[in-house]
Amino acid sequence: MRKSLRVASTVMVFLGTWALCSIVLLLLPLGVFGIIGSLAALIVAYYAARRAWRASEHGPDSALGAAVMGAAILGGIGFAAGFFGPMIFAPGANQGPLLGIFITGPAGVVLGAVGGYLYGMSRAGH
Repeated sequence: MRKSLRVASTVMVFLGTWALCSIVLLLLPLGVFGIIGSLAALIVAYYAARRAWRASEHGPDSALGAAVMGAAILGGIGFAAGFFGPMIFAPGANQGPLLGIFITGPAGVVLGAVGGYLYGMSRAGH
């Protein structure tokens, strides 16, 4: 995989994972310890991006690995496009970021998982 594509996919995995973990951790009643949730989201996003960087060097080892990587990459892209796109293109839309949280992010995860699994199966020769 080309280095520019590896960097872009790793950044998308980091942003998508960080945003998803942050949203999930906001639901927990951490109170004044909210900084712990932010740090946990950053740590999880770092390890997911690190894993994506290493896996993108030679490709996933199995169909399940390809499905996870596809879900992370397309989920991150879908989330970022749906979350930040309305802020840029329609700043007056007060519910714009919800598009990324509830529609394009989850749709990217599902499509990425299915596409990654099919890709992994074709590489395995099954």
